Amino acid sequence: MQRIASSTTRKVLFALYGALLVLGVAVIAWQHSGQRRALQHEALSRLGGITGTLAAQLDGGRVTTLLGKYDARGSIIRNTQDAWYYTLHEALRKSAEANALPTPLRVVVYDSLKQELQVVVTSAERPAFREPYDGGAVAALKALADGPGRVRDGGALVAFDVLRDHRGRLVAAVVAAEPLAALEAAATARLWRNIGIAAVAYLLIGLLLFRSVGRWVKHEEDQRANLQQVHAGVTDSIAYAGKIQSALIPRPERYRELFDDFFVLNRPKDLVSGDFHWVHRVDEHTCYVAQADCTGHGLPGAMIAAVGCSLLNELVAQHPTADPATLLALLNRRMVSTLQQEGQRRGAGDGMDIALCRIDRRERELLFAGAYRPLYWMHDGQITVINGDRKPIGGSQHDPDRTFTVHRVAYHPGDRIYLFSDGYVDQFGGPEKRKFMAGRLNALLLEHRHMPLALQSERLEQAFLDWKGPLEQVDDVCMLGIAV
Repeated sequence: MQRIASSTTRKVLFALYGALLVLGVAVIAWQHSGQRRALQHEALSRLGGITGTLAAQLDGGRVTTLLGKYDARGSIIRNTQDAWYYTLHEALRKSAEANALPTPLRVVVYDSLKQELQVVVTSAERPAFREPYDGGAVAALKALADGPGRVRDGGALVAFDVLRDHRGRLVAAVVAAEPLAALEAAATARLWRNIGIAAVAYLLIGLLLFRSVGRWVKHEEDQRANLQQVHAGVTDSIAYAGKIQSALIPRPERYRELFDDFFVLNRPKDLVSGDFHWVHRVDEHTCYVAQADCTGHGLPGAMIAAVGCSLLNELVAQHPTADPATLLALLNRRMVSTLQQEGQRRGAGDGMDIALCRIDRRERELLFAGAYRPLYWMHDGQITVINGDRKPIGGSQHDPDRTFTVHRVAYHPGDRIYLFSDGYVDQFGGPEKRKFMAGRLNALLLEHRHMPLALQSERLEQAFLDWKGPLEQVDDVCMLGIAV
């Protein structure tokens, strides 16, 4: 009986072992196919993010100016030959280098007379002014529509976003491409890695399976079930928080509709952020903008950010003519009520710090109120810091019926304002591992005050990264710069 049982067990184990082998091969093949698709999807998303950011930052009017100034192919032979060309080239070059793109970024236009796509600006060292465009997605670019394009064309992935001038007219497209060969090589490398891992795991499983099948199987099943539950819960929470933030936080194009020049510098510490920027258009001349820093970061901060952003949208819709101080008072009461913080001990509860502005471009007047966050106003080459009240939104640190101070600023055309969280100035780094501090930020803004805001944003981000160095980012970073 023991021999029969032993034989039956051996057959069952060999059958199970063979089934594991077949299953392992099938999983690796399915995973390889999925990884190829995922790599292509990630690459298209990354390329689309690059072209989308550049399309929001670059001025399409400069492309029109270049085309009107130089009408012959090869008219520009050096990147420094023309100031407008150099500015556009530098923006493309820095973006291409920062993202380690294998092919140059290009700005292309459709020449209706020659009926061909032509390159206007490229991130490459040699200009290709008005040379025929030889990349992918030619048909999609010729029929350039009011929106982005993400396509696979032949042996490359191509993403493009349209460029507009100050009147909103479509004038060109920013194009980024990546050869499929590099992605196929990465997928093949992952395949061989997975095969090696699977082979080692298969041998180990065989040893364990034949030596202690009963206890091992039971223990591993319990452990795997627990880990999968935990992992699924965390993954779903992060994915849902990211979905909420993506839906609530405005895209950069919203600011481009309202302002001639702007930047949004957003560097979350984790996958989701407790910082958020916000804009709401009241009418043709009036809008609200805000930047908020919620308690914590990661998932807890993202949850508070979702509540705060939703409450702002609701309150401004109900009170479109209210000044920022009144809105902050209403926001505080709603936050305390929503998070059920009434009656808690002093110092308890979550909330947020926020800088809120109402901009009236017809009257050239700006109203500001802040909860622990300041407004930086750049006027005539000087920075004026207008501090908010030392009271948070939400929590139980103060009386529930909090009032805030409204500040009125009569601005001039060309003035700039900056709203930001404390994550930038609180970052540790530098030679002595100290905080960045507001003084260095003021000096940076003054040093680069004549730059377009998009380029200024790149300098600010690079300064942050240089200061941080190899140290861990301590908090979410979000900064909003607007030319009013």
